Amino acid sequence: MLVVASDLSRRLRFERDDSAALVKEDAANGDPVAKSLLIQTRQHRSVSVNGKLYTTGSLYAPALPKGKTWALRGTIPNGGAFTDQVVNVFEPQTLKTLLSDTYSKKIDPGFRDSTGRIQKNKRLYRGKITFADLYAVSPTFRALLGQKPDATLAPALVWWFLWVDKDGTPLKVESIWDTWVKGGAGRPNARGAARTEYLAWRPRVTIKPPTSSLVAKVVGPANGLPEFDDVREAIRDLRR
Repeated sequence: MLVVASDLSRRLRFERDDSAALVKEDAANGDPVAKSLLIQTRQHRSVSVNGKLYTTGSLYAPALPKGKTWALRGTIPNGGAFTDQVVNVFEPQTLKTLLSDTYSKKIDPGFRDSTGRIQKNKRLYRGKITFADLYAVSPTFRALLGQKPDATLAPALVWWFLWVDKDGTPLKVESIWDTWVKGGAGRPNARGAARTEYLAWRPRVTIKPPTSSLVAKVVGPANGLPEFDDVREAIRDLRR
């Protein structure tokens, strides 16, 4: 299956209360990264059609001309569905590689999806893969990373979790990645996580771009803030 378009709602969430408090403090002291992250705790919506990415939300709204509500952010690969999610289970070779090295496979007694529905007795696969191995098999990960991981990043790990129904249809994918590797003490590292839920499967879904009269091209977020909204941004930052 090939993802050619997407319509996503996204909101940044901090895993720990003290992390959120620290970001708020840094933002109050003028730190641009903290300001960007704090703004992204509000919901943003992105639509990707024909290789172009459009976003609406408070990170971009102040940079738009009067009457415009959508920011055209440029081109994006793979239907724009994977900027947070480093694991693309719709790539056959990627999925084959992941499942060939699954270290756990069991029936999950139940989880609650984002709509509040209880999903019972779904099959859960769990595994891990290095940046180097994922880069080798996944065009999506190659596009997100932007360049081949060097010796300091190649051994970094992605832990992944895949829930499917009885027919093998994906219901949820979670990934956690961490650039820390043994022997790498003292160098910067980054960590991220993403959860993607597939709430409905149906044929002939049409995703349309925003009305052109509401769109303006932007060079970045308002007030010169960094985007910091995907894996590539995080990796680039730690490599500086």
